[in-house]
Amino acid sequence: MTGNLNDHPQDGGAFAIGTMHFGTRTTTREAHRILDCALDLGARHWDTANNYAFWMPGATGDESETCVGEWLARHPGQRDAVFLTTKVGARPRPGYRDLDHVLGLSGPMVRAQVDESLRRLRTDRIDLLYAHIDDREVPLAETLGVLGELRDEGVIGQFGASNLTSDRLHSAIEAATGPSGGYRHLQQRFTFLTPAPRAHLHPHVLLTDEMIADCMAAGWAVHGYAPLLSGAYTRADRPLPAAYDTKANRTALPLLHRIGEAHGADAGQVVLGWMMHRRLPVRPVVGVSSPDHLRSAVEASALILSEEELGLLESARISA
Repeated sequence: MTGNLNDHPQDGGAFAIGTMHFGTRTTTREAHRILDCALDLGARHWDTANNYAFWMPGATGDESETCVGEWLARHPGQRDAVFLTTKVGARPRPGYRDLDHVLGLSGPMVRAQVDESLRRLRTDRIDLLYAHIDDREVPLAETLGVLGELRDEGVIGQFGASNLTSDRLHSAIEAATGPSGGYRHLQQRFTFLTPAPRAHLHPHVLLTDEMIADCMAAGWAVHGYAPLLSGAYTRADRPLPAAYDTKANRTALPLLHRIGEAHGADAGQVVLGWMMHRRLPVRPVVGVSSPDHLRSAVEASALILSEEELGLLESARISA
């Protein structure tokens, strides 16, 4: 039995649109064209954060949320048609431009960041709010407490975590039995290829099958960012990132292309289809920079891989 994320349209469908570079690398005009197309195609889960993309030249971290908010302001009747996700905790403190000095996840800081996100997004609520990176200096109960309060106040609908290590995930699952409830979503780095042992991915945290199984047992939804490795599966000018450039991965790549050819799809679409329909499904967060990229992801969500193909892909991945 394989999973099927299309069975859960109430939280935006089979994949989320990653808007990391909206308003910076992707111009506001082009980003709005993408969101127009997304609405037409029914791709309603839009994922942003309160620090995207502060690392770009001249950027502050306001850009992505502001870009999405401007689209919402121009389409006042469409807010209910969108499942809007943002993140707090990883925005650099004033005067800094790194992830070693961030606002964090204390109760007051979460509230202040949510207020600013609502202002930039031009909305009165956030459908799903993530704690963006782990904050070990703040008790988990404090973070969950303020998130529970915001949910009860109607400011956020659901809340989740991103970039949790395995031990912190177990703590968060255990804490979900507390009075505030707990996280119900996990978003981590995930794709078909696996990085080399001890590869440096910080601040990203890799999603493992053990994590997925734990989340599923706890009733959490699981999301994977960077699923397409910035185009490395399909573009000759985009080599595999160094962390993924291994002999085993280069051996596994032809299988993606062979399965894609059988379906009239490219290797990246096979990766997305595999993620959505595997035994341990993961909802992709697909960064897009054009309407064509979005259409490709929508086509991938309709890609039906056979049990044999899914098995071959899992075996190739385990071997890698």
